[in-house]
Amino acid sequence: MTASLLMACPGLSLAGSWKFEFDARDDPSLTYSQDGKIIFLLSCGHAFALHAKYPGTPKTSGSASIEISNASTRMTLRGEFEEPTADNQTTFVQWDLGFARQDPELYGNRWDKVMLRLLDLIAKADPLTIASRQQRYGIPRVDVPGWRHPIEMCGRDQ
Repeated sequence: MTASLLMACPGLSLAGSWKFEFDARDDPSLTYSQDGKIIFLLSCGHAFALHAKYPGTPKTSGSASIEISNASTRMTLRGEFEEPTADNQTTFVQWDLGFARQDPELYGNRWDKVMLRLLDLIAKADPLTIASRQQRYGIPRVDVPGWRHPIEMCGRDQ
């Protein structure tokens, strides 16, 4: 499956590594890096954040959307462009799964459904495909244990 996907989509790349860790405040993050640069980051702290390298030519600001998918599911994420830093090549960011900070549904039942769908998609992806209208790339299955439950607990008293 992966080999045929790579042949069908030459923009896909599968070299790199996953990392799951907690920061100094005990907030979890899941990252995928290539050549020492973070290209995918899912983290939970003050907000639930998804950062990804934009497939195609990114802008430095403004609205953006990407589609992430696995073999059976896809989701369109609406967010905004961000400027990359020295060690972080992400150029797309979505905060709180698109929910406004003042939305009473943030961390509620509707938010939980979106978050669980996203985590299922990521957990079952091999590869996880990130696409825009112009291009796409893939990253391999998450191969670090114990990442999901701490991220599922985002926004809850533990």
